[in-house]
Amino acid sequence: MTEIRSSKKVSRSMKNFKWSQWIVLTFFIVSACYLIILSVTQPYLGIDAEQQESGWVITDVESGGWADRQDVPPGSVILSVDGGNPGLHHSLTMFNELENAQSFRVESSGEVLRYSDIDQFSRVHWVFYILLPALFFVAILGISYLVHKRVPKRYSAEQLILYFLAIATAYLSNSGAVRDDLYSLVLNTSLFLIAPVILLHFLHNYFQELKVIWFSKNFLYFLYAAMAGVSLLDTYYLVTLQNPPYFQLVPLTCLLGLYIITFVIVYRGVFIYRHAAVGPVFKYMAIGMTVAFFPYILLYLIPFLVSGVTIVSLEFGAVFLIAIPATFMYLITREQLIDINFIMNRLRYYFILSVLPSFVLTAAIGWIVSGLSMVSFIQLYLLMHTALIAFLSLKEVLDVRMQRFLFSARYSYQESMHRLASDMKDQSNAVDLMKVVRDEIKNVMSVRDIYIFSKHNKRKMYCVYNEIPEGIVDHFDDHLFHQPYDIGSIIETEKGFGVVVGLSLEKMTMLWCRGKKDFTTLNRDEKTYLQTISHNANIAIENMNLIEDLVKELRTLRNDQTQKYPAWLSRLLFTIAENQRKQLSIDIHDTVLQEQLYLYRKMDDLIRNRTDLSTSLHAELKMYKESLLDSIHLTRETCNELRPAFIEELGLVQSLKNLIHQYQLRSNFTVYFSHERFESELDQERILGIFRIVQELLTNAMKHSGAKIVKLSLFNEKDQVVLYYSDNGKGMDYSMKRDLFSHIGLSGIEQRVNGLNGSLEITTAPGEGFRTTITFPYPSHKEVQHV
Repeated sequence: MTEIRSSKKVSRSMKNFKWSQWIVLTFFIVSACYLIILSVTQPYLGIDAEQQESGWVITDVESGGWADRQDVPPGSVILSVDGGNPGLHHSLTMFNELENAQSFRVESSGEVLRYSDIDQFSRVHWVFYILLPALFFVAILGISYLVHKRVPKRYSAEQLILYFLAIATAYLSNSGAVRDDLYSLVLNTSLFLIAPVILLHFLHNYFQELKVIWFSKNFLYFLYAAMAGVSLLDTYYLVTLQNPPYFQLVPLTCLLGLYIITFVIVYRGVFIYRHAAVGPVFKYMAIGMTVAFFPYILLYLIPFLVSGVTIVSLEFGAVFLIAIPATFMYLITREQLIDINFIMNRLRYYFILSVLPSFVLTAAIGWIVSGLSMVSFIQLYLLMHTALIAFLSLKEVLDVRMQRFLFSARYSYQESMHRLASDMKDQSNAVDLMKVVRDEIKNVMSVRDIYIFSKHNKRKMYCVYNEIPEGIVDHFDDHLFHQPYDIGSIIETEKGFGVVVGLSLEKMTMLWCRGKKDFTTLNRDEKTYLQTISHNANIAIENMNLIEDLVKELRTLRNDQTQKYPAWLSRLLFTIAENQRKQLSIDIHDTVLQEQLYLYRKMDDLIRNRTDLSTSLHAELKMYKESLLDSIHLTRETCNELRPAFIEELGLVQSLKNLIHQYQLRSNFTVYFSHERFESELDQERILGIFRIVQELLTNAMKHSGAKIVKLSLFNEKDQVVLYYSDNGKGMDYSMKRDLFSHIGLSGIEQRVNGLNGSLEITTAPGEGFRTTITFPYPSHKEVQHV
């Protein structure tokens, strides 16, 4: 059954192909099969020839070719090719090369040599001209299938697949092109010229889906037309067996210009969108294209066009084309990309670091091995430089992954920092924390005695945490404190070393060690470790001091109840309280209220569906049902009081109207609320603060004042928001302010007003009601941004 389902899936996938796609795919596969068969059946001869007065003379024999292995002598005259006149063999007349021959005869030093049975291949030829191109094409077929099946259509998959197949077939056609096969030459020129344009077409469509367009599509049409024209002209000359001298370098020159245009477009996109969300995509794309094309352009194409000599062979430069499908497959299949900026910065650092060693090694080898050409020197330098960059990159990876195996946990500075951070959390004062730091350093670095002390910056006065020998104190006076120090500064003398862990205007705190047990100086890693510990310890000590000062201030405020809390403290406390109320409201709503609703529905179903209940039991159940309903309403009101529902959405005015409506249902007074002159847009902190203040005032009116009429006004006045409250209740003696504030809850109102930088004015007397005016300044721009 599994095989049947699998075959059905494959058949459905095949049906997704259009007939035009089938034609294109068949063309590339058939062409690839032809090129592979040609490479296997027709060896690469590697003979360059030139027509002279004596006939066609062999001028050079390429290294690694069949002629090189058979010791065909350069300078010999070609007498015949396949039993015929050599002047009629197309590879000689068109390209000055002898290829596609089954046999040939030459004359060398008066001796006639015959060569036949040309069917042997070198290992280099097999690897670079047959095996690697064939594997590359098969891999491209697999990648193209994955793109077609898994990549959404928004990624312009058709252009990407077409580019993959074109570049793979062009790479494979190199094997036929070096044999001067006409069909291979046509494919080689056409596909290498059209492939970059297809790539640009894909990039245009791909980024258009991301709403990014930075070059015109009309320019693509121009490139298509230009490259098609050059390809057709080259095909015409090949079919008619012509090879005009003026046209020989035209395809390569056009290819170089096309690559330049491609890189200009791509790197222009990198520059324009370097800070945008798609910036990493551009960088990945630019790096992949650089790796794929630069070895071919810089080491083969440009040197060949300039001097006719190449630094690397064509087949070697083509190997780097694998970077293109790898890059684009990564981009279209990954949601999270590797930090490309980090990688490039590391590679740039390794590149610069490797320049001098590579040059020195190349010069040394050139001095030892005489007779190296300039091209060989360049090849050797590139090899050394690339190897050093790879070695440094690999070393960094191994350092990270093998560190825990190479160093014990005791002497691992990273493990020590983890232990120290964990131990610091358990300390409550600076003295204990410094002892933890001292013990950790002594354990990890295997040092001798460590002392902790503080010195006054202006007077010769020390504060020690444990007894210090008198000779060491004299050493401090003689050698230390004669220059300014900073946190993490390390001082080394003949009697030890110290690190500054605390610094203020009055004193400097230092950890001093009498030296390492092996009497060696501090190495680079140990200095970095000590500096890191000192900075972390300093931050912890400063935080402890701030917390200690805060606790002292809170204790002072607690002892002096007439003193107002600082505004920041009031805001902090009320924010904490509101968060707790919100969480409590959520907990009650999600647990108690839901359980009550469940019981209510079950009881309602019981009353309606159980016809066998007695009349008295039925009536009793209905009474319990009504009581449960009242409890549900009470629970909902409690949740609303803990956290007003939709206060952010409704706004302050509507929330106050809802609050007033609830209180009038539960009380005997009438509330007159005016808000016509209120137009301010307040932040949520002030909206909730005013809401709570009104809530507290109405609660006091219901519980204490005995008022019949309550007036409430909210309006703007210049740069302030004013809340006015008055009632006609029994009032109170305002001279007893402290008792008044403690018993009727006005203390909370005062602290809320203080936390919002407002002011509170109260007017009241026995029998004259209660009035208060509360003003709030508008929130500053900085406060609004913070909120």
